[in-house]
Amino acid sequence: MKTKISFILSTLICVMFFVSCGPTKDDAIKYNDKIINAQRKVVDKENDLLRYIKSGSIKNAMLDEKYDSLAKQLKESTEAVNTIDAFDGKTDFKDATLKFFSVYKSVVDKEYKDWMTNLKTPEDMVDQKVLDEEKYLVATINEKLDNAHSEFKLAQNNFAVKYKFEIAKDK
Repeated sequence: MKTKISFILSTLICVMFFVSCGPTKDDAIKYNDKIINAQRKVVDKENDLLRYIKSGSIKNAMLDEKYDSLAKQLKESTEAVNTIDAFDGKTDFKDATLKFFSVYKSVVDKEYKDWMTNLKTPEDMVDQKVLDEEKYLVATINEKLDNAHSEFKLAQNNFAVKYKFEIAKDK
């Protein structure tokens, strides 16, 4: 009888030990931060490109440099997230981030590239067609990336809720 009780107690202790060894809230925050760091680098490069365009004094070589910097960072961030292991046996947040980067890559390779070509149009050749094309490209970029950001934020929020931490607001 004592052997049975000892066996049951030791089994319960082992079960409790394994249950308590799951990922902690701090582990989840660190995982989130790795992903957000990669995502933020892409957004920062995009913002750098957009600030340059808004400055109004566009030089083709500098425009190409800013665009290439965004494309390069997108590739680096995608590779970085690809190396991140599953969290708690799940890859939902990682997969959502890779999907986010995939949408970004599609937009950078198509709409951004076309917009860069449009912006290089010599001033004396800018007509209504060029302006309409630019308006269309900017609207398409905004729509696609807004949707990608929304899906990404939803995945991040779901991850935060599941592992019981709050997401800090961007500064």
